[in-house]
Amino acid sequence: MLQTKKQNYLIFTDLDGTLLDHNTYSTEDAKEMLEYIKLNNIPLIIVTSKTKQEILKLRKQLDINYPFIVENGAGIFLPEDEDFKQINMGKTYSETLCFINQYRETFNIKSFFDMNDKVISSLTGLNIENSKLAKKRDFTEPFIIEKESNIEKLRQVSLKEGFDIVKGGRFYHLITKDQDKAHAVLKLKNIYEEKYNKKFKTIALGDGENDKTMLDVSDISILIKKVNGTFIDYNKKNLIKTQDIGPKGWNEALKGILCK
Repeated sequence: MLQTKKQNYLIFTDLDGTLLDHNTYSTEDAKEMLEYIKLNNIPLIIVTSKTKQEILKLRKQLDINYPFIVENGAGIFLPEDEDFKQINMGKTYSETLCFINQYRETFNIKSFFDMNDKVISSLTGLNIENSKLAKKRDFTEPFIIEKESNIEKLRQVSLKEGFDIVKGGRFYHLITKDQDKAHAVLKLKNIYEEKYNKKFKTIALGDGENDKTMLDVSDISILIKKVNGTFIDYNKKNLIKTQDIGPKGWNEALKGILCK
């Protein structure tokens, strides 16, 4: 179905628990609107905690070729000829690992770097091939901590050293201080507006704590119901909350906006 009223939309979407089913990682329940978006040439921009290598594989599966944002806003990748232009928004992976190594024993942290592919697979539900891709990181590091009660103390230490900690769907993530999905979304929106010399209206969809800033800065914000039937504690004016969970909710919300 073609849009009857043409709007210049940019759609920014989280993956796990949003476009991807939390348990199966399937997009099947979002198939209807994925096809609609593709037919109408609406840019679908992935904004995720996942790595570049994971997104390259997913882009092939979804047959999309738009820019994407990885590792919680740490890097933007713009398609350019047969490769990508990379825009760094955060510290390098080696700098991130230095911090992890410094405080690993003090806080009993176990990060992806310490885990083999089988352990990552068991914790995430990813198959071994995708677990390998999840380990190929450029900026940030997912980790688990033995005592949840120590996470705020670790966060305060991280802030003093130019880092921060955000909570994703399954892990904590060590990121660069002041790095988030919002900064990357706004940067990419500006790139689009300069390139095409027109204004775009942004739609953002997410379900997790690390999606809040992205929802904050978007024109239309969609909070996806989590797999347990709840929502994160978040609100803003005109926030849309889905009736369905995950990709079903994703499909429902976009249909309500784009197919009026």
